[in-house]
Amino acid sequence: MAYGVDFPGSNHFLGPPPGAENVSGLRTFTNGHCSVSCWQISDAEVDEIVKTRRVFISIHSGRTQPPVFVASESVIRGFLVDYGGTWKAVRS
Repeated sequence: MAYGVDFPGSNHFLGPPPGAENVSGLRTFTNGHCSVSCWQISDAEVDEIVKTRRVFISIHSGRTQPPVFVASESVIRGFLVDYGGTWKAVRS
């Protein structure tokens, strides 16, 4: 199962809803228009994604699906430039 991880550039913390024992807090980047989170996935999940070329997203609301954009860090950063800015790139 994927889990949210902190990343260079995160500037906000979303806490779990009260009473949600199986939900962790999530570090995000926000520019006031877009919110970005970073997810770590297991080797088995990577293998499945490579094989099927598909990623599934579940929003825990049951009745609605807010706009969601899934991409690599470089693509997300390029997208955010048009929507209020992004974080400084960290070179490794």
